[in-house]
Amino acid sequence: MPDKKKVATKPVETRPEKKKLAPRPAEGVKPRPDTQKPAEQSSDARIAEQQAAAIGRVVDEYGKKIQDKIRSKVVMPPDVANDAHGVFLVTLLPGGTVLKAELKKSSGNVAYDNAVERAILKSSPLPLPPDVSLFSKFREINFPFQPKE
Repeated sequence: MPDKKKVATKPVETRPEKKKLAPRPAEGVKPRPDTQKPAEQSSDARIAEQQAAAIGRVVDEYGKKIQDKIRSKVVMPPDVANDAHGVFLVTLLPGGTVLKAELKKSSGNVAYDNAVERAILKSSPLPLPPDVSLFSKFREINFPFQPKE
């Protein structure tokens, strides 16, 4: 048997592979999902806008109904300035029952503030939309008031 010569070999150096990083989006820019076609996305956006507008109309409609009901119950005390205005925070229970009416900003006329508070309490239950999912928009109402609107 012939002598086998041993060849000295250098250990192979392995360099750690650099991880390929995904490109980072510019700050403040959200990547657009590619799961929908642009036409579908604009259609979905239009539907969402229409739903938000419909909800806004219902909220405005019932907000006006609530204001009208309370204002109809206010017994105006004498000598209230036309520029008097204040704010009550009205908390409602499901069904429109007034839980509490808390004066947040006085009109400057105690008798007028008291008259508005009595009107809020006498107006219970307040009108609410039939869609119970909208109750969260009416749970707490900032009710601004002034003698001449």
